[in-house]
Amino acid sequence: MDLPLSEDQLNKIISLLQSYEGQTFRDLETVFVDEEHIQQLNRDYLNHDYVTDIITFPYNENDEEPEGTLFCCLPRIKSQASEYGSTYETELIRVVIHGLLHLLGYGDRTQQEKDEMRKREDKYINLYMDA
Repeated sequence: MDLPLSEDQLNKIISLLQSYEGQTFRDLETVFVDEEHIQQLNRDYLNHDYVTDIITFPYNENDEEPEGTLFCCLPRIKSQASEYGSTYETELIRVVIHGLLHLLGYGDRTQQEKDEMRKREDKYINLYMDA
């Protein structure tokens, strides 16, 4: 799979969120999958039968440090980048940030939550690009 970010760049994103959110991820795994795999995960665990860009599985309970797995669908992210007039790299950064924010407890079920999530995604993308 064509991955536009290095491990160092992913770690930089993680460090940025940890610093600004004041939390440390205890254990974090990022898995890059194809459309078939993400749709199967979506169907099996969330009862949604469609391809999505990311599925986040948190493993922490209550007040424990956040931990979990981010399943990122690279083909979907690449097509979204084109659809949104963004670069593949920037869209992958946004999607990873989105998943990390879910692990930190942010939701996106209501319009208000979606707006807050997008605001935070934009903030962290800008901080990442400026660093």
